[in-house]
Amino acid sequence: MIYALAVCAAALSGIGNAIQQRVAARAPAGDTLHWRLLGHLLRQRLWLSGLAVAVAGNIMTGAALGIGTVTLVEPLTVTSLLFALPVAALWSRYRLGRRECVGALAVVFGLAAFLVAGQPKPGQRTDAPLWQWVLAAGAIGLVTWGLVHVARRMRPQQEASVLGLGAGMLFGLQAALTSTAAHRLFSDGLRAVLLSWTPYAIVAVAAVGILLAQSAYKLAPLSISYPAVTAAEPLAGIAIGVGVLGGALRIGPLAVVAQIVALAVMTAGIYAVAASRLVEAHHHHRFHPPHLHIGSGHR
Repeated sequence: MIYALAVCAAALSGIGNAIQQRVAARAPAGDTLHWRLLGHLLRQRLWLSGLAVAVAGNIMTGAALGIGTVTLVEPLTVTSLLFALPVAALWSRYRLGRRECVGALAVVFGLAAFLVAGQPKPGQRTDAPLWQWVLAAGAIGLVTWGLVHVARRMRPQQEASVLGLGAGMLFGLQAALTSTAAHRLFSDGLRAVLLSWTPYAIVAVAAVGILLAQSAYKLAPLSISYPAVTAAEPLAGIAIGVGVLGGALRIGPLAVVAQIVALAVMTAGIYAVAASRLVEAHHHHRFHPPHLHIGSGHR
């Protein structure tokens, strides 16, 4: 039941993000990393339809998190890549080649190998003291800020991948918070959830994550921007599940080596799809805007 919900949620998320990227790529120049970008996208019906599909996936993910735990559900979100890339290729009228297929499978199986090696175990807690959440959110926020700072000095394709990493980390934090809110909803009811700080933190984290993701989608095709999102989200979710919610990972020498190799396979998979023919198609069909500075609207 949990795994079926999580995979269905991943399918909806992948399809929804493919639709959103299609629209974000045509957003006006100068809007990357600026709230104007979301303002523009919110006026586009096609983007809203993609958002609705992705939100439906998020609701299913929330249901799965309410039944299970973040360390069990979040890793399955990476399978959204297997749904997103074919949709993007079909839309661009390009057949997925061996590089794209092997790269996508490398990301998925690299994560699977990481999970087999690490064997993440859920903790007994479904919530944690506020100060622990503050530390976790602060750490992720600091890393994300650093990624954005570095990305602004990169070429658009590289910037898209780095922004995707930042968005994925924020979505991992969002998933962990959603897990806590869902458990509280099922145990204490809606009123208890609304009286807590968690749903409002979820909205704030999601808003910044969406801004980073849509900025990445504008800068580069889905094959560059989305794999980084899908890889970073479950890893961030697992890290929070272990560090905040009392989960555990195997840390023996062989397990650690295997986890490093698995992460290397994931990285190679991301690179493979980033160098695919879909990238060439993207640049052939549209002018790539010059580099933007956050919040300024000027290149």
